[in-house]
Amino acid sequence: MFDHLSVGVRNLDAARRFYAALFSPLGHMETSSTETELAFGPGGRTSQFFLYPVSGDQIAGLGSHIAFTAGSRAAVNSACEAAVANGAAILRPAGEHPDIAPDYYGAVLLDPDGNKLEIVAGVMH
Repeated sequence: MFDHLSVGVRNLDAARRFYAALFSPLGHMETSSTETELAFGPGGRTSQFFLYPVSGDQIAGLGSHIAFTAGSRAAVNSACEAAVANGAAILRPAGEHPDIAPDYYGAVLLDPDGNKLEIVAGVMH
């Protein structure tokens, strides 16, 4: 069902210290890091939990997004169309996004309450 989770943070370095300490006893370790993204995963292998820096003090800019796994590109398209028909707004249209990953196909939507939802087919990280 879930592909990965992402959380916006005010300070990526402070978040790294916090989540590294939290995840270590659980067997999860840092899997990748850039200036704009930090990822953790089980045994330091597959990235499943991402942290992104958010500037400013607006709580609305902080928060999480949920990514759902789709079995095919057609399923991504169908889910996206159904969500839009029921009030979602498109942030990233369904399609290939090689800037994210070479075989990534997905979409990002805002549900009617403003929650960020991603639908993913293909390997993320």
